[in-house]
Amino acid sequence: MPIRVAVIGVRGVGKFHAQWFAKEGCEVVAFVSSSPETIAQNETAIKSVVPNFRGRGYCDLREMLEKERPDAVSVCSPHHLHAEHCFEALRHGVHVLCEKPLVWLGQDKLDESLEQTRKVVNEAKERGLKFAVNTQYAASVPHLRQIWGEQGLPQIPERITLTMEAKMRERDTSGVNLWVDLAPHPLSILLALFPDADLELDDIEFEESADSLSAHFSIRWQNNRIPVTVRTRRHPGELERSVSWGEFKTEFVPFVGEDGIYRIRIKWDKGERIVEDFMQVSIRQFVKAVLGEGMPLCDAEMAMKQMEWLIALVRKYLTMRRW
Repeated sequence: MPIRVAVIGVRGVGKFHAQWFAKEGCEVVAFVSSSPETIAQNETAIKSVVPNFRGRGYCDLREMLEKERPDAVSVCSPHHLHAEHCFEALRHGVHVLCEKPLVWLGQDKLDESLEQTRKVVNEAKERGLKFAVNTQYAASVPHLRQIWGEQGLPQIPERITLTMEAKMRERDTSGVNLWVDLAPHPLSILLALFPDADLELDDIEFEESADSLSAHFSIRWQNNRIPVTVRTRRHPGELERSVSWGEFKTEFVPFVGEDGIYRIRIKWDKGERIVEDFMQVSIRQFVKAVLGEGMPLCDAEMAMKQMEWLIALVRKYLTMRRW
């Protein structure tokens, strides 16, 4: 029997979760909308990417969980609802894939956001359920390591620079909200590259403009201090999403193939490699984990550390900005 999946929040990235779950052989049985008025609109959105969708729409999460009894859910609701929706699903015995950031309650509730994160992760562990965060760019790491090895690059870079840009929109365009929305992706790459690294903030510096926020800090890994720059930005032009290992830059360029499937073109000077879409990889690994075959791409332990780093960087930014 295929895994039965429901998507909580369809507007935006949620419909793409539904698309990849369907392509991985799952049955998308339901979705949850914010209101009765948006159910028809969201059903149309899902059917645009999952034409054979025959599930039902709900505006009450608990009702959906009790009536549909899905095996897993994707939590793609607004940031401040992630913890609430994760808890509800976990308490119904459902595996959870949550969009990033795992929990965000605002810059005046940093401790509460971190505490809610711990509670969600612990709830999943205590119930023996799979939990993951969809920071899919971590799927780039095996490809990056192979490319760097082929190029003869050192195992420890003199500096690593990670850039994550996105299209302009009405919210999350500057400062803390921009950072919280985009920084989880580069942080997930860092943690996939250096899973036992420690964050060092003594030398941290920030650069900020109306539509960008960059942080310069260090990590400590196996007795090596590695300078790091994370750049986040929103703008209407051509987007850059890249990782630079020292001076060697690799860029991630999404495209739609002739078969209509999204893929990623990893580009560098004088070379490129076509790989599967990172979200597809993330969802596939989550599905396999639910089936008892391996671990999610960003599991509960990595999700917890990712949030600890994210909150620590936000806290430092707010402290320094007040000066």
